[in-house]
Amino acid sequence: MKKVWVEALTPKQILLFSYLQQELPNIDFYLTSRDYDLNRELTKELWRKVYIVGKHGGATPYSKVRETIRREEKLLTIAREEEPDLHLTFASPDSTRVAFGLQLPVVSCNDTPHSTIVSRLVIPLSSDFIAPQPVAPFFQHYEEFTRIHVFRGVFEYAWVSRFKPSEDILRDYSVEPFNYVFIRPGEQKAYYYRDAIAATILPLKIARHLLRRSSLKLLIYPRYKEQYILYKRELKDTGGRVTFIEKPGVFLNLEYFARLVVTGGGTIATESALLGVPSLTTFPRELEVHTYLREKGFPVYRYTGLHIIEKLLSKKEDIYDREVFLQKARKMFEDPVARIAEVIKMHLETDASSLYSRNKKFL
Repeated sequence: MKKVWVEALTPKQILLFSYLQQELPNIDFYLTSRDYDLNRELTKELWRKVYIVGKHGGATPYSKVRETIRREEKLLTIAREEEPDLHLTFASPDSTRVAFGLQLPVVSCNDTPHSTIVSRLVIPLSSDFIAPQPVAPFFQHYEEFTRIHVFRGVFEYAWVSRFKPSEDILRDYSVEPFNYVFIRPGEQKAYYYRDAIAATILPLKIARHLLRRSSLKLLIYPRYKEQYILYKRELKDTGGRVTFIEKPGVFLNLEYFARLVVTGGGTIATESALLGVPSLTTFPRELEVHTYLREKGFPVYRYTGLHIIEKLLSKKEDIYDREVFLQKARKMFEDPVARIAEVIKMHLETDASSLYSRNKKFL
């Protein structure tokens, strides 16, 4: 039986790649990840064989490089013991460097062209690279080094297309459909997210505005302990209208039944928009994926001021509207899991040494 080593560093990546275990049941998969966000909890739920290696590198360049070196040594030991035939990663420089050094073919994925440093470290060492249609043009300059595969749609469609709405979880947070706003601060420690104001303070500002100008409840899901402490302090005495989500999880149902989703990142805004939920991101630049979805009629918006809150809340919400968007997405987009599986099978049926030779200029 062929074996594939998967490295997933974020909840999004862990979830996306997990479907390959069902898509390719005759392949032995094992996952490496890091102790970060809800990774540990998700891997236990979704993966059969997991190694948690290291942690997030922190906010400084020195701490990031130090943790990379530590992780690479441990990943090398695991790879030697497991002897995989191929490596799959979303965009991990750590695992890519180890796999390339061991002459394993590397299949990588990416949908964040703004994360330029990671792209430069991973894509040229990949035998094959998979990207969604809206961002593919921004990676074309790598085609000298890797085979580029483009699929129609976005990575988030993988789990949105498999989603079946249920109101059960709403009881755990004492909310009803459309009477609350789901808020998730941004990834303030990511190297490309230099603006902590956009990541943390703007969602907090929006939360305050909603408490003043509406009767809606707020479900807030902090990424870091520091964010939780700040929001807890600044949003006290709200008459029970603010609830913090403290247990990690995949919260598509909370997004699906929300009146509005506010996030400092891109993934939640993308998946919420695919579900037909008005989604507002405070990310400090326009994301190509969001432009693509907006042009196709999905409700994802970039924060430009508090006035946009009133505009988004003025529309009446109905479950039927959400179903319309889900059906629209199913007709319009391609399942990225199927495309990734296709590339993996191609590799495992081909002589690995010939694939490795595509990158021989680096040897």
